[in-house]
Amino acid sequence: MPSVIVIGGGVAGLTVAHELAERGLEVHVFEARTAWGGKARSQPVAGTGTGGRSDLPGEHGFRFYPRFYRHVIDQMQRTPVTNGVNGNVEQHLKATTESAIAMVDEDTWFRFYRRRLDKPYSVLEALELFFQELDFDAADVSLFGLKILQFMTSSDERRLGEYEGLSWWDYLRGDLYSPKLQRQLRAVPRTMVAMDPQHGSARTIGIISIQLLLDFATSGVNNDRTMGGPTSQMWLEPWVAYLRRLGVHLHGGVRCSGLDVTDGRISQVRFDDGQALGADHYVLAVPIDAAQVLITPELAALDPALARLRAADVDQLVSWMVGLQFFLYEDVPLVRGHIFYPDSPWALTSISQPQFWRELGLFRRQFGDGSVGGLISVDISEWDTPGTFVPKRAKDCTPEEIKLEVWAQLKASLNGRHADEQILTDELLHSAHLDADLDYSTGLPPRNPSRLLVHPPRSWEVRPEAASVIPNLCLAGDYVRTHTNLASMEGACEAGRRAANAILDRMGSTATRATIWPLEEPAAFEAWKRLDAVLYQRGRAHLFELLGIDSAFKAADLLRRFGALTGVSRVDDLLDRVRATDLVDGLLSRLGVH
Repeated sequence: MPSVIVIGGGVAGLTVAHELAERGLEVHVFEARTAWGGKARSQPVAGTGTGGRSDLPGEHGFRFYPRFYRHVIDQMQRTPVTNGVNGNVEQHLKATTESAIAMVDEDTWFRFYRRRLDKPYSVLEALELFFQELDFDAADVSLFGLKILQFMTSSDERRLGEYEGLSWWDYLRGDLYSPKLQRQLRAVPRTMVAMDPQHGSARTIGIISIQLLLDFATSGVNNDRTMGGPTSQMWLEPWVAYLRRLGVHLHGGVRCSGLDVTDGRISQVRFDDGQALGADHYVLAVPIDAAQVLITPELAALDPALARLRAADVDQLVSWMVGLQFFLYEDVPLVRGHIFYPDSPWALTSISQPQFWRELGLFRRQFGDGSVGGLISVDISEWDTPGTFVPKRAKDCTPEEIKLEVWAQLKASLNGRHADEQILTDELLHSAHLDADLDYSTGLPPRNPSRLLVHPPRSWEVRPEAASVIPNLCLAGDYVRTHTNLASMEGACEAGRRAANAILDRMGSTATRATIWPLEEPAAFEAWKRLDAVLYQRGRAHLFELLGIDSAFKAADLLRRFGALTGVSRVDDLLDRVRATDLVDGLLSRLGVH
């Protein structure tokens, strides 16, 4: 039986083990922590549970599962629940039905209820639905809509060759918007996933923004989901139990110190406890910081992709997204979903979680000492901007100062102008928990070993494929090249599947391969993307730019007019049956462009 050593027990590493163990391989997973799941794991607040209750549930950050996640959801569907209930982990996910935006300078905050549009792929209708209550300038919405339509009609070749080299901010022409919309554009991408619009590539953020926009516009009330309880309890513990039943050997609290090479192959792995072990295949499934440390000059000399990763300035590739939980004496449900705080200097997002945990029972009966009835989980995504109430960067604040600033930012955004409109009060606050991955042992700023890739322009060139040139080494992690192309559980899961498939390929295995799903975009735009591929190949700008189109409404009118003239199927016929250059010349001629 072929043997595999997986270094790293996060989502990527556990996925590799899951896929290979189900296909009969001997798998050993080594994890430096004693807990499994990496950044996805829960962080119980030690000593807070009494009377048979569990400790208060801390997390690295709240859990967010949008519609376009497929790999991680499939992994959950294949993980049985064994607590006496027939089913699988996916059934622990709970749909959010609304979201909200809360701003300090507004009298109220705005709820966005999910509802399915009559025309599911009408991007302009989706934007109107999202912006309708925020009173943005029409010119702002028109320019933003134009750039979204341009991206959706851009070919994969243009996205990689042109947009990968731009920031999302530059692609959107961010400096042309009003200050109000600029604030939204800076904040909103960062608050949901690891995307920095001013430093992340237009290709990555554009692809994911389209997915999130389509989620909002086409999914009805089941737009995104959250976990129906602490992540370790509801997902990771059943997953680990299932892996053990499959025969996976899980070794916790063991840190890898190096990989040895003999005759161009990995010969063994060394660990801090002095042991050295060998296997037929190896998977490096650790975070990008740790991976870079383990890539020695000897390894880099064998694989140019590893050499590029080793030489990269990781500090320029990653950013911080850190969780903070506020435990309240009474539950404050807020909205049934996530709240965004666009004008919070630390780019906050929050969700009130007990409302989604009802199947576990009353929160105060399950966790803590019985006095805690509510939990607001917050993600902090901006660590280099001074706070409002504690005028220092988050990185320069003590844990107590961080808690004070975030609590004050939440109150400033959620509370009304009058005493009877106070949603959050200091009397409600029991305690708070800051992500345990932050290490303050050496002072300020803290060390953060759980940073996330933010995909700066041209970072695709630095990122490796799952299959290394080294014939028995693969990589798995959210920095590996994937369709998902996002530092997330979904990206890690897809990377783990790619690593598993590479091992099966190298073995010549007849087993079915782990499914890899591409991201889906509206089929109605495929002909336009194929047209743009020809334009890009000929060194021409996007059609909208060639025509001088300056608004979303003119762009939409062009798409409708051309569709009315020929029909989408006719565009496909032309692309299939005549020379592409003839089609481009003919289309431009009909539109008056020479």
